[in-house]
Amino acid sequence: MPQADSISALEGDLRALLGEAPRRRVILVIDDNEDYRTLVRSYLKAHAYDVLEAPDGAAGLALIKDKHPDLVIVDFNMPRKNGYELIQDVRSVFETRKIPIIMFSGAANRPHIKDLGLDISEFLDKPVPNSRLLEAVGKVLGEQGPRAPAAPDAAPEVLAPEPAEKEAAEAPAEEESEESWLDSNESLETFPLETEEKPADEARNLDILANDSPIITQVNKILLRAVKMKASDIHIDPQEKRVSVRMRLDGALKTVYSLPIAVHPRLSARVKIMSNLVITERRLPQDGQFRAVIKGQKIEFRVSTLPSIYGEKIVMRVLGQSKLKGNIATLGMSPRDLACVEKALRSPHGLILVTGPTGSGKTTSLYTMIAALNNSDVNIMTAEDPVEYRLPGITQVPVHPAIGLTFERALRAFLRQDPDIMLVGEIRDKETAEIAIKASITGHLVLSTLHTNSAPAAVTRLTHMGVAPYLVAASVKLVAAQRLVKLLCPACKIASALTDEDKRFFSGEEAALMREIYRGRGCARCQQAGYAGRAPIFEVMPVQSSAMREAVFSAGSPDAISEAAVKEGMTSLRQAAVDMVAQGLTSLPEALKLIVGE
Repeated sequence: MPQADSISALEGDLRALLGEAPRRRVILVIDDNEDYRTLVRSYLKAHAYDVLEAPDGAAGLALIKDKHPDLVIVDFNMPRKNGYELIQDVRSVFETRKIPIIMFSGAANRPHIKDLGLDISEFLDKPVPNSRLLEAVGKVLGEQGPRAPAAPDAAPEVLAPEPAEKEAAEAPAEEESEESWLDSNESLETFPLETEEKPADEARNLDILANDSPIITQVNKILLRAVKMKASDIHIDPQEKRVSVRMRLDGALKTVYSLPIAVHPRLSARVKIMSNLVITERRLPQDGQFRAVIKGQKIEFRVSTLPSIYGEKIVMRVLGQSKLKGNIATLGMSPRDLACVEKALRSPHGLILVTGPTGSGKTTSLYTMIAALNNSDVNIMTAEDPVEYRLPGITQVPVHPAIGLTFERALRAFLRQDPDIMLVGEIRDKETAEIAIKASITGHLVLSTLHTNSAPAAVTRLTHMGVAPYLVAASVKLVAAQRLVKLLCPACKIASALTDEDKRFFSGEEAALMREIYRGRGCARCQQAGYAGRAPIFEVMPVQSSAMREAVFSAGSPDAISEAAVKEGMTSLRQAAVDMVAQGLTSLPEALKLIVGE
């Protein structure tokens, strides 16, 4: 018998000899669900236990230190301090480290909680039948035989689930990753999809649900986790039985949480309230954004909702000042490329283009250039869809095509605002391209993006839009194409060899450069991915020499323009990827993704 049980038994024998009534055991119940806490308290009191209560982990810890209860029953998921954190604090203090603890939570949490190695006496699946709760309490306290109720009929079976609930509780639990959320059996109020009858009532009810303390805490957990993991996007995907929360890390989605589907109405309502969206509208897509201060940083979240058959899918783009580089030199360009970009930015007029697919880092590069040019001597204006970074001293205009504020219309207005430098979020059509080019020729420095695979392809894209080749040759100062490449984890990368199968994709000169290559095995530091972070690679093509202007003016193929640029020292994206493999910075499969896609 454990030492605590022996002492309890001796105390009981001594009281019996002295003719004293047995000391009533004190049990502390810690649970943020008030209804469930009340049921447990009522049942335990009915069986002659004294019961203390706490609504969260922090309050529970204070009671433990003050009252030293005989037993603590604690829930796993709680605000302010969860069950895991509470147990660690209790066990770290000498006076409280021996207090027995029973933990209860949803059945789906059991696999995760077991992996935590908690120092607890018992784990109970919620909802807990009365007999099972009493049995566990008696066992932990070292009591022999079942404890009789203090009064007849004082303890109705309020804790035991109804037959349908019991069947669900006994079904095999789905696995949940890292942390679970609210208990999967917690009842949630739901509402019909149609909102025509009582939209105001539904909005009020959803607002109450969404501002419930646990849901606020859990949404904050998602946001904090995304910022900590440096995720670029958060995906909340409702499925038939679960809600998957995934985060895009280094370009790939990773499942971080798996939640009960019952949580989704409150979760989506909370995000909508934060984004100032219409919480009762679930049939149409909506777009919004909100800002949060996390660890002293102002982080913006761009929100998009989309109706699906199981509920609204929510995607949040994580935008923050921390992503901006301090200066152009920190973008990671080669000395030659950096010199070309700095020379183009010193030009009083002209067009600078950054190209690449979505998610290649174009916006970050453009904003870094704008930040380098930003001072009180120049008037900088931007037209963006949407505004992703807010910079002081710059006039930033979010375009709104639904009301007619397009890139084209914004640019026309800019020209009447005495600008020195203009940034156009994207050149999408002939009208925008012509205005941007004419502005660059008439004394303005214009920066913008194009969705092309390479720098030379940007020239042909403009001519295909209908812009005259002579205007392109006269206006374009520089085109920079870029990609983001995953970096190998330095802690687990190992040497590898280039196989004959791999050599098929490379020339003999390229294969010779990659005599020793590396791959990532995966480790705890990189979460078994083999990669840790990403770095940009660039293809910088200045259009300033007579030879390059002639190549652009002739409107030749991208290959012809690329050949002329390489002669002037341009490093192609393909060559930049090969160089990274040769230097052991990235893996061959990662480079092949870029090379094969070209």
